[in-house]
Amino acid sequence: MNLSLVLARLGTGALLLTLLLALAGMALHPGQGYEWSSYFDAWLWQVIRFSVLQAALSALLSVVLALPFAWALAQRPFRGQWLLAGFLNLAFVLPVLAVVLGIVALFGRQGWWPLETTVYGLPGILLAHVALNWPFAVRLLWDRLSQVPLHHRRLATVLGLSTVQRLHRIEWPILKTATGPVFVLIALLCFSSFTVVLTLGGGPANTNLEVAVYQALKYDFDARGAALYAAFHGALALGLMALLGHNKVWSMETVAQPARSGMQRASALQRVAIITLLLTLLAPYLALIQRALRADWQWPGQLNEALLTSLGIASFSALVAVLLALSRCVSVQSARRRSLWLDFGVLVMPAMVLTTGLFLLCLRLGWARQSTWPLIIWINALMAMPLILQPIKARTAAARNQYQRLTRVLGLSRWGAVRFVYWPVLWPVLTWALALSAVLSLGDMGVAALVGQLDFVTLPLMIFRAMGSYQMTLAAQLMVGLLALCALLLGLAEWARGRGHA
Repeated sequence: MNLSLVLARLGTGALLLTLLLALAGMALHPGQGYEWSSYFDAWLWQVIRFSVLQAALSALLSVVLALPFAWALAQRPFRGQWLLAGFLNLAFVLPVLAVVLGIVALFGRQGWWPLETTVYGLPGILLAHVALNWPFAVRLLWDRLSQVPLHHRRLATVLGLSTVQRLHRIEWPILKTATGPVFVLIALLCFSSFTVVLTLGGGPANTNLEVAVYQALKYDFDARGAALYAAFHGALALGLMALLGHNKVWSMETVAQPARSGMQRASALQRVAIITLLLTLLAPYLALIQRALRADWQWPGQLNEALLTSLGIASFSALVAVLLALSRCVSVQSARRRSLWLDFGVLVMPAMVLTTGLFLLCLRLGWARQSTWPLIIWINALMAMPLILQPIKARTAAARNQYQRLTRVLGLSRWGAVRFVYWPVLWPVLTWALALSAVLSLGDMGVAALVGQLDFVTLPLMIFRAMGSYQMTLAAQLMVGLLALCALLLGLAEWARGRGHA
């Protein structure tokens, strides 16, 4: 049995074992809880309705707002489009709490543009979800429209088609087929939203299933209720995954860069779209920075511990995420087709559902305290894997096609081929994947909030606790520091990626 097959089977086995152990944890949960009939009350159906409603509205707003921008950006290749695509990716992966604090700084009572109603509740949740997912929707739809064959556009020019006719005959059919999968994907992300709903929900009336799981475990110590809510969440998420099907819309790769001779200056319409995008997406972060500068900077006593904990978890989870992605890349074709659904990671079974099942199993076995770090590292790796998988898979396949015959002719061993041929080609994208996974782990709060003990602290947990005690300036200052750390990691990754192409 060769090394590639062993690595592939280990990765697939680890993913399948995680699902099985999570299911076992929910089935064998500790504690008796209440009577089963008492859980199926009006509150449960209200939570399910709100979970579906906020996810559908958030996805609808994100897609509708993304359509005109994606269309404008795809009209023709322009110089610097890779930079804009990278910025749209960056807006999607930055810590969720940064967007939440930015929305409060923009639309809260003391914000730049206070809402007539409170920012806490459904309006705030929708604003935060749109701020998070709108750039990703633009990115995905822009990528789809950029795949229109060049000869189709030239033919439309020769035929003298107007902008409206070109939209109707060429671009709209593509948008129509892409919009559905993008809507379902964003709805699935919003359906599994934890941090936004927990911080901006404003009360029991605006609770989704993920927050219900958290409250059942952390506040009510009701393991049976947590398992039930997690089971409902998992079943509904699987239903959404079935709607998504095999559409490959999940990718963090940049928009394909045409030949330099085909690049032009952005048109007036494209410049308006770019400026509007940048101003809208940067507004929450500018408001956040302005709030952080209101007072002298503080250095809480637990900050050093929180920083070291966050960096440690981010480092290990990033390494595990890349190893998992590599294991999915080296699978043989037949095995990969049979287990293609595992490439979606926590989209198959949301992170909070997996975390709940595994945590309940650890409680059953008496390993709750010892499992904190391993659980957070593993779940964060599962959350990062879908984002980094497609770029790694594309680079791996290209390297294999280009150099496989050469390695055979040279008679290189597998280790020699990896060291001297494949590693120089793959290390730039692997460095980028490590940095992106680390940034995602640094910004995650949900898993740490659920499984962490009272004395466990990370940077996002510190920020959340500062918000809970109404220390909004301190929360903003801590978040600016976290964003600077994320920017440093991503900057180093891009530097390494550039050296790899040099």
